[in-house]
Amino acid sequence: MSNMHKIIDVDYERNQAGGEHSKEYIHAIMDQYVLHKGKYFETDSVFIIYKDLDENTVEIHCINGGSGADLTEAINALLKQLAISYKKVVTYYDNPRVNDLVKYSYFPAKVEKIDDGLDRTYEMSFELRS
Repeated sequence: MSNMHKIIDVDYERNQAGGEHSKEYIHAIMDQYVLHKGKYFETDSVFIIYKDLDENTVEIHCINGGSGADLTEAINALLKQLAISYKKVVTYYDNPRVNDLVKYSYFPAKVEKIDDGLDRTYEMSFELRS
């Protein structure tokens, strides 16, 4: 889990410092998630947690300690794995810069502005198969 903490630290300083939760709080929440066998995908610089929304759809949340290219590569690798069992993946976020990553998706993807509260300004969805 030490690599996860390093990724959280970098992402926290970039995107969440001074926000509602401390870095230590986020570490504790993620430690519990992993301890209780939550689903996740990890690279050297990206940690992605995911959960089933229904039998065909997965929701992902990304913690990026690397570049936009690192994030895109990690998401594409995870999507290829998920395509075996699922039809659709969604993620929610606030950072508008993430919208540009959709053009590098291995699968058809779209972005919608939904303004549904904190961490839910945008929804990006990926169609893995029909």
